[in-house]
Amino acid sequence: MKFLAMMALLGLLAIFFVSSSEASYCPCNLRKAEVCGTNGVTYQNRCVFECTQREYRKLGRILNIKKMGSCQANRFS
Repeated sequence: MKFLAMMALLGLLAIFFVSSSEASYCPCNLRKAEVCGTNGVTYQNRCVFECTQREYRKLGRILNIKKMGSCQANRFS
């Protein structure tokens, strides 16, 4: 009986870790088309931005696109 309980617990832990690691996996290509987020961070492309946006949503926070291109461009103009 203890063996079955231990196996069930290990199975639940394995499912938890597999599902949490899959949720954070976000494959993006390396194409460069920079996006500036409302958090002031320049993302390499829209895909990378959207991956970060999903993580923000999980935390109950909002992240939007401020503009296309680098956040640093025309900063001192």
